[in-house]
Amino acid sequence: MPQIKSQDSYSSMFGEGEGLFKEEEGYLPSMLPLSLNENLIKEEMEKAREKKSWVLAFVIGTKPCFYKFYGSIIESDKQGVPNFIINTNQHYDEQLTYGLKEFRLEEKVAVNLAMRGDLAQKSGEMFFKISWFAKWLKKRWPDVTVVPMVLGDTIMTAIVPPAWTFSRDEKAIQNEAGLRGMTPSVVREVNRLKAEEFVSRQFNDKWELLRNEPFPEQWDTYVSAAGSEYLFAPTELNRKHLLREGYPPNKIWVTGGVVVDALELKKKEKPEKSIFSIYPQLEEGEWLRVDIHRRGNLTASRFKAIVKGVKLLVEKGYNVNMVELSATRVALDEYGLRSEIEKLSKHKNFLFTGVWPEYAHVIEFYRSEHCFAPLTDSGGVQEEMNLLNKPVLTARFNTDRPETVMNKSNVLVPPISGEKMLEIIDYVHNNEELVKTMRNSPSIYGVDVGKKTIGIIRELISSGDKPFKWAHEELGLGDEDGFINFK
Repeated sequence: MPQIKSQDSYSSMFGEGEGLFKEEEGYLPSMLPLSLNENLIKEEMEKAREKKSWVLAFVIGTKPCFYKFYGSIIESDKQGVPNFIINTNQHYDEQLTYGLKEFRLEEKVAVNLAMRGDLAQKSGEMFFKISWFAKWLKKRWPDVTVVPMVLGDTIMTAIVPPAWTFSRDEKAIQNEAGLRGMTPSVVREVNRLKAEEFVSRQFNDKWELLRNEPFPEQWDTYVSAAGSEYLFAPTELNRKHLLREGYPPNKIWVTGGVVVDALELKKKEKPEKSIFSIYPQLEEGEWLRVDIHRRGNLTASRFKAIVKGVKLLVEKGYNVNMVELSATRVALDEYGLRSEIEKLSKHKNFLFTGVWPEYAHVIEFYRSEHCFAPLTDSGGVQEEMNLLNKPVLTARFNTDRPETVMNKSNVLVPPISGEKMLEIIDYVHNNEELVKTMRNSPSIYGVDVGKKTIGIIRELISSGDKPFKWAHEELGLGDEDGFINFK
């Protein structure tokens, strides 16, 4: 993919000449240039102009995005909706971007934003780059509507909609809208209750909003909804959250879980090489798969509790596969806990691995008889286990997928101490009736989600709807046929 030409580069974003701040003072961090696939962009924009259609710009950047957007991208092509991918490239190593290759999306990438840095740098840099690209398109195809679609609750979900709207007067589509952190009231009593009562009351207690976590993901999803014109919610509960917050009912659709289509594909497709060939140890018995990456769980007390819990599980005889994500690696070194993991690695019932880049391997393992449950802080995994009829143990004090606990396919295991985590996991594992209930809980995330999503978008296009309306337009008091662009 070629880099953008000099006349379309940072001078058009930041201006030319000597600025007020010098780079060596660290005010403006160094940034990589974005790159464009101009042939692909031209092809999709001209196609949209001819068909009087929108162009959908799927914004992808983190490891789960590649499979979460798979169904909608495939359906866009099937249903004739012009589209391309904006790749933020913030997860840029081969392990975390394997989804591009696995789901054959490489040729769909029109823009590579080449994001780097911490959250603050990524946010600012993404805002400027998205704004530049939005204007670049507007200059060349002023009559073509381009609607970015974001999903989940990552930083790009929050930044892209306002950057796009401020630059083009076109709002975005938020997929996975309405994810809101909730907790059952019993979590406040986790330290004084026995595991049996604690777990039982999770299913039956009153739930309340607790939006502190995941952070910054809860901030991201709130901001994204405010900057988006159309909101596609996974479940009715998500829709109720959005209605309570004041979003109009005619802008919200319940479309289902975004992992559904990719998961169904991988249930039919076997990986070229089995995960059990890569890690033969996993074929021995039944395993817990531990993956921890949420910032709340990287605080000292919680991360130490999780590592202690893993240690106690291994010492008690549980088979444990712990996955070292980037966040896990940093926390192990920051808190001096790597030696604890190295000691555990001497046990035959402990396996410490890196990230599994291929989604097919993850699903192969989860579906197998060798997986008892994941111990996770991932929202997507909570959905996947419901779809795969597997129990899931969520190492959090709240969850933005509370429907999975209410549905009895998920149990919260708050990382308050290693001992308490072991007690809760032990109770679930040894309660055959509970495990049977969790494995047979009804699926709550729908089918053919990409097909349904793109079908709604096609209806919006056909009806002449616009992804941004002034108040008089929304009220049906006339159309806007021009707007003064104040420089």
